[in-house]
Amino acid sequence: MPSSPPLYIADTNVYVTAANDARARERFEEFLESHGPLLVSAVVVAEVLIGVADTARHAAVIRALSAGAAVAAPTSDDWMRAAWSVAKLGGGAVTRNRSFWNDALLAAQCARLGVTLVTHDGSDFRRLARHLGVRAVAPFP
Repeated sequence: MPSSPPLYIADTNVYVTAANDARARERFEEFLESHGPLLVSAVVVAEVLIGVADTARHAAVIRALSAGAAVAAPTSDDWMRAAWSVAKLGGGAVTRNRSFWNDALLAAQCARLGVTLVTHDGSDFRRLARHLGVRAVAPFP
C-alpha cells in the first residue's frame, strides 16, 4: 500500500527551535511520528544553511533535514504568486526584509501543494493567507 503524501511543511523557525530546545525537539519528534514524514521546502533548507557558518557542516545539515522526507523546490509560479502577494501587501514599504520574502515564497509553495505550514510566525502567514490561501498552524497541531 503506498504511503500518504506529506501533509505538513515545517518552517525554519520550527527546526531552529527544535535544534536548540530539548522539549521542543521532543514535541517535534512526537509530531513526526504521528504526522510524518514532512515535505521539506528548499526555502527552509536554504534559510537553515545560511545560519550555519561552517560550510563543511552543510551536507550533514541537508541530510538531517531531508531524512525520510522529500525536498521540494518552489516553482516559477510560486515565485510569481509570492511577488504578487508582497505587492498586494504594500511591496517593499511593508516587507523590507529577506525573511518576509522567504515567508511569501514558502506560503505560495505550501498553498500550491495543499500542505499545512507549521510555524512559530503566525502573524506573517496570516497576512499572506489573505492573498495566497496558505494554511499555517502553530506547533504542533
